[in-house]
Amino acid sequence: MPIDAHMKNPHENTSFLRTLSRHRGWGRPDFLHMRGSVIITIVPVVFFSAVVSSIVTVLYMICDKDIRLPDSIIGSVAVVVGLLLAFRTNNAYDRYYEGRKLFGGLCTQIRNISRLTWVDIKENNSQDRKEKQTIIKMLLAFAVSVKHHLRLEFGTEWFDLEDLLPNGFQLASFDGNAGQENTDLGGGSSEDHRDDPNHPDNVDLPPSQAPTIVVHSNDRHHHGLPHTKATIRSLAGSWSQNSIYFNNKKLDDNCEVDASMSLPLEIVFYLGAYYDRQVMDEKIPGPAYGAISGSLNTLIDILGSLERIGNTPIPFAYRIHLKQAVTIYVWVLPFTLVDKLGWLTIPIVTLIAFILFGVEAIGSEIENPFGYDRNDLPLDEYCKDLEAEINYLQKFLPSNKR
Repeated sequence: MPIDAHMKNPHENTSFLRTLSRHRGWGRPDFLHMRGSVIITIVPVVFFSAVVSSIVTVLYMICDKDIRLPDSIIGSVAVVVGLLLAFRTNNAYDRYYEGRKLFGGLCTQIRNISRLTWVDIKENNSQDRKEKQTIIKMLLAFAVSVKHHLRLEFGTEWFDLEDLLPNGFQLASFDGNAGQENTDLGGGSSEDHRDDPNHPDNVDLPPSQAPTIVVHSNDRHHHGLPHTKATIRSLAGSWSQNSIYFNNKKLDDNCEVDASMSLPLEIVFYLGAYYDRQVMDEKIPGPAYGAISGSLNTLIDILGSLERIGNTPIPFAYRIHLKQAVTIYVWVLPFTLVDKLGWLTIPIVTLIAFILFGVEAIGSEIENPFGYDRNDLPLDEYCKDLEAEINYLQKFLPSNKR
């Protein structure tokens, strides 16, 4: 539609201009954007750099103190600082891009399993269909639970998991894998989080108790129970009747268990049990079962790779040394420039500080891309898109009915 056509309607005019402003080169230039930038993060250190350069300039220009340093000193240091910053940002972006590829691969595997489940598994009665719908919901729950797992948000009491998991699903508490810490997932503005029902600031969770078993049901929550097979059996019995998971198998009452497993793994293990039962009941073709088993294995591999990204931060010593090197470089710089630039040393050093500290802050911002900031991967949107695709599958594609 021509642009003139949009201008005839004032409401369409506003929407059209808003759309244009999202494209580069239209509307407000990128350099005027504050949200999503690292300016707020680096303001303190840039300010102190400006103060240092001002003190050096005043001492030289007004107090006649000869505090100059030769240019050769700062030149050799600049090469080292540049290499350190380049390695830092390249490594951080590699983690960001790999995280995107892995989560995209996870969604692809879930699409494939959902299609094979809906189309290939036979339905002999309404219960079979209900089980298939439950399983497809659990496949979506796997993606959502991986998202929360990467954000160190454990358990099932999350907004987007309420309607996806069977009642009383998670039997064991989980407080994180080795290497998982409550590290900063990003330093963005809190304004980005106010409308997100999944953000920890907007969710009231019960205090963590370890070791505990947490079983969720419609009318109550069980906490603080010992890790024994007998307890698991008693708690699981209420929802394992007619269950597609336990299949009436008994547990060993005499075996004490230190039970701990992340929610995504618990989901994928029970998914595997369901598909194994379909094979025994001869409800699924062999090729389809092989493809599904391979996809489930891939889901576990992807989860492990995502955990590797989230649980392996840049070594602390490297981060500290890089910050120290950049700070020393910027604060020594006015001693080499004041002789030639005079009062211009202050704005020039401030600009250089803004650039260098900004590059370092960007590396810190994107090295863990699974948080809530504007610079993190939009995992919530990926899960919503996947849910819409799965809903389409169940609404419009025929299932395998007898």
